[in-house]
Amino acid sequence: MSDGFYVPARHDGMATFPGPDGFTLLVRNHEMNRGSPAVPGRLGAFGNDNELLERLDPGTVYDIGDGGRPALGGTTTLLFDTREQRLVGHRLSLAGTLVNCAGGPTPWGSWISCEETVDAVGQGRLQDHGYNFEVPATWDGGVVTPVPLKAMGRFRHEAVAVHPASGIVYETEDRSDSLIYRFIPDRPGELARGGRLQALRILDQPSMDTRNWDGQTVRPGLPLAVAWIDMSDVEAPDDDLRSRGFEAGATR
Repeated sequence: MSDGFYVPARHDGMATFPGPDGFTLLVRNHEMNRGSPAVPGRLGAFGNDNELLERLDPGTVYDIGDGGRPALGGTTTLLFDTREQRLVGHRLSLAGTLVNCAGGPTPWGSWISCEETVDAVGQGRLQDHGYNFEVPATWDGGVVTPVPLKAMGRFRHEAVAVHPASGIVYETEDRSDSLIYRFIPDRPGELARGGRLQALRILDQPSMDTRNWDGQTVRPGLPLAVAWIDMSDVEAPDDDLRSRGFEAGATR
């Protein structure tokens, strides 16, 4: 890439934004886990032996790992000239996260990158995972200082969608028994300042299972009145957020 790192593998969720001088910015996830002990950096940004890792300020790598094996997920940012159809630049923008699957753009010009794993401290990891991270859609910002958005919940995140008028963030989870969540920020547009996490429930039908796996319990297209349940202990060290929500009446 333009910054001397390798393009990571496993491209996933991404979004475009207006860039400088009429160019287009694209912020892109890389659904990387970590390298094997034999080839610690395979397919990552830092080379097969992670020899380029020392070029980064350790404060910009969320989980530097132990034994020379950092978490290899994150994002890259591309600068593209749509008029001439050429790539102007390509750089690393988020480092040290894991399994960055989908996410979503925000109305204030950033990308929310979602970790689709709940790997915890231990077994080579020095940080808990399962969080969202915000990456500003800029070209000159360098690698962002990674801040896990813990109030948005710790679970296997899939995607987010932001309601422009309210700033509420709707979140999905990649599990067979997942819930639908929403995050109400204390200050719209400033997700790191905290807020409330809630789970969707169907009114008058607590703990409803909408999956239709054992027959049709919900007709597709049927309108249903809903409400939201406040969630507690949202960092969920036991990865039980969805089960606790369902027991409290949320819909799966």
